[in-house]
Amino acid sequence: MLNTLFSVLTTSYVAWYLERFEIEAVYPFDETYAAPDEAGVPGLIETRVAMADGAEIVVWRVEAAEGQPTVLYFAGNAGTLMDRAKRFRGLSERGYGLVAPAYRGSSGSTGKPDETLLMEDARLIAEGVAEPIVLYGESLGAAVAIKLAAEGVGQRLVLEAPFTSVTELVAAQFPAEELEHLITQRWNSLEAVDAVSQPLLVIHGEDDAVVPFRMGQSILDAAGSAEKTLIAVEGRGHTGLWDEVQERLFFFLDQ
Repeated sequence: MLNTLFSVLTTSYVAWYLERFEIEAVYPFDETYAAPDEAGVPGLIETRVAMADGAEIVVWRVEAAEGQPTVLYFAGNAGTLMDRAKRFRGLSERGYGLVAPAYRGSSGSTGKPDETLLMEDARLIAEGVAEPIVLYGESLGAAVAIKLAAEGVGQRLVLEAPFTSVTELVAAQFPAEELEHLITQRWNSLEAVDAVSQPLLVIHGEDDAVVPFRMGQSILDAAGSAEKTLIAVEGRGHTGLWDEVQERLFFFLDQ
């Protein structure tokens, strides 16, 4: 009886933990709003996109110079749009356009996030972006970008520290448990990336302790792209990759 009770309590605790994991680890968004003129990015403006359910999405935009692509940028789940100001400035100064939406509950956007709603938001915003489009996704944003690319959006795809699925991230943390049926926010990028045909660049830190490097390699291997490249950043973890890869990234964007 005690063993049964312990098993029930353990299962209940794990289920509770997973619910918190999905909210706090998958969507630990920072609501802090900052005006775009504080970012120091040439040409940066803000627009707001109203969704059918009443949510309002903050979008930072820079118009592309003639002949240059627009980067449709999906951030990771940590920090705000302002925390990407250095990246956005680097893109703008080279003449690339930028469309960077803030997720529901992040950087001044309203609404509560989940996988279905975030993809609906991404699709609607993508409809208003002039081609050529480069999809850029970091971590959680990579999962968004992969799904859009698999649906035929964009001419090129850049993924920074992509994970294969939330299910596999949880399995890595609880290797002895059968927890797949408890996960609602799956973000199965490994399955979706098979339908990606655009030229692909994957950037991943070899010492990434948040999203294992092997997941980036798996995403690259599974991608349907004929042209695909992996930049393995030696000595780097989940963050700090931008400064290491700018020139190779810009070369890819210019093709």
